[in-house]
Amino acid sequence: MTRRSTSRSTDGESSIEFERRLGPPALLLGVTGLIIVVVPLAIYPHLESQFGFFVVLSATFAVIAGVGWVALRLDGVTARDVGLGREHVFPGMLAVVGLYVLLNVVGAGTVLVSGEEIGIELSDEYTPAGMWAVAGIAYLAFNGMAEEFAFRGYLQNKAIALFDASDSRIRKAGAILVGVMLFALIHIPQRVLIGGITSPVAIAQSLLGIVLLGLVLGVLYEYTRNVVFVGILHGTFNWQPIIVAGVPVSELALVVGIPVLALTAWYYRRWASGTNAPDFSPQRQEGA
Repeated sequence: MTRRSTSRSTDGESSIEFERRLGPPALLLGVTGLIIVVVPLAIYPHLESQFGFFVVLSATFAVIAGVGWVALRLDGVTARDVGLGREHVFPGMLAVVGLYVLLNVVGAGTVLVSGEEIGIELSDEYTPAGMWAVAGIAYLAFNGMAEEFAFRGYLQNKAIALFDASDSRIRKAGAILVGVMLFALIHIPQRVLIGGITSPVAIAQSLLGIVLLGLVLGVLYEYTRNVVFVGILHGTFNWQPIIVAGVPVSELALVVGIPVLALTAWYYRRWASGTNAPDFSPQRQEGA
């Protein structure tokens, strides 16, 4: 990673400084909440092919990423400051690709041990089979990256700055939770209007699932400050990169995936911190 200058707080410490304003996060939440309801209701029903669906999906999340960038710039912060620079791309991609290569290798090993033949199985959700690759591009490069840039790279950092939480683990945990709750709440209208979820229990379960996933991604982001890493990882949750047939995916993720993911994040933090990367500077409000 290359060394770059960051803002300096009043005590001379390098920091990532946000403007003292609430308009940019309100803009992000309002526009995103509107987009993720209007596009599925007004456009998706008129699409006649999966390819068209993924093109519109990609364009939609590109717009959300653009709104996140506008909010970030209105707050006086750059994308590189929050972990979306050229120096973040290769290590972020390598971390996720390495994780799933390992999961596929371990999965193939379990199939061999069970006496079965190793085969490749792509999700039958995508037809023709080439749509699996198109879906991967849409979910990894657009869906996951856009949401993580907007809601972790911008909103979570903004919340930490507003809570003045950089020096307190308790306040930082609270700020991350606030960001996750806001992320979850703007998805509820989509689940109700489009997904048909109407019972209070089902809505609560849906909200809990989004919150738990958001907390995992929020902690991973705060620990690594690499949007590419968490963005691509997020995309894999909507797309299936484990392609060995007959592998129990949930068990493999629990027994192998989670420990390896934690180890990967720990090693990345250790490596990136050793390069004196300014990514890990505390988040502050201007003048704080």
